[in-house]
Amino acid sequence: MKHIIITGASSGIGHELTANFLKRGYFVWGGVRNPETLANLKQQYPQTLEVLKLDVTSNADIESAFQKISQVGVASLSLVNNAGLALGGPIEAIDLDEWRKLFDVNVFGLLRMTQVFLPLLRKTKGRVINIGSISGRMSSPFLAPYTSSKYAVRAITDSLRRELRTLGVKVVLIEPGPIKTDIWDKSIQSSRKLEAKISPELHRVYGEALENLVLAVEDVAKNAVPISFVTEKVVRAVELENPYPYYLVGKGIHLQALVLRLMPVRWLDAIFARGFRFQKTEKRA
Repeated sequence: MKHIIITGASSGIGHELTANFLKRGYFVWGGVRNPETLANLKQQYPQTLEVLKLDVTSNADIESAFQKISQVGVASLSLVNNAGLALGGPIEAIDLDEWRKLFDVNVFGLLRMTQVFLPLLRKTKGRVINIGSISGRMSSPFLAPYTSSKYAVRAITDSLRRELRTLGVKVVLIEPGPIKTDIWDKSIQSSRKLEAKISPELHRVYGEALENLVLAVEDVAKNAVPISFVTEKVVRAVELENPYPYYLVGKGIHLQALVLRLMPVRWLDAIFARGFRFQKTEKRA
């Protein structure tokens, strides 16, 4: 039986991936911080779903998961690094502790999972599937924490793919555009909280642009594609003998990636400037 471990399996893309691979006959190790979130799926698939208490920022949780899976003696294993957080706001206004929390999950959690499980993945000639984002190719105003973490994931994936090429482990990056998950509501709530906390001075400088960001997020969410678009690409990445290094997911996403690669940086900056309004610096007398 083919085995697959999925982090962040409690909701969104992770939950849909868990359900999809169970239907396809895989033995799924679902990593969640709260095991109760997978109780319904566990009832449906008691023999092929093992729920792991797995916070990717916890070395103890990761080591425990590795010990459980290695003791089973799996012949085929894939790792899907899906767990992630989103955070936005002006770079000037976001506390460094918030940056560290996001990078602990999106980058260092992914790295630690990969490091610990690589001995098994090499042994089984398995797969590493990292869930990135189109934001890993484009830095938008007020999304620096999230986009920088996804840039890092892309770079890590590229290096890992090249390091493991001769060792039989395939490494793939999934790069979704807007997907219909609750991340949009969470992002809007986070932006509202940040807007309420920032100083009057920062509110004067960034307030209108932050409000435009919320409106933009709401607009983008309306055009997001179903999660099934992502699960389809992940299945290909796991099952194809020679998967592509990257899978872009979303409406017009390939065109967007092409534009990002070819358009002059100053043009891109001008496009972003039209979408956000900033308080102009006052001229000195």
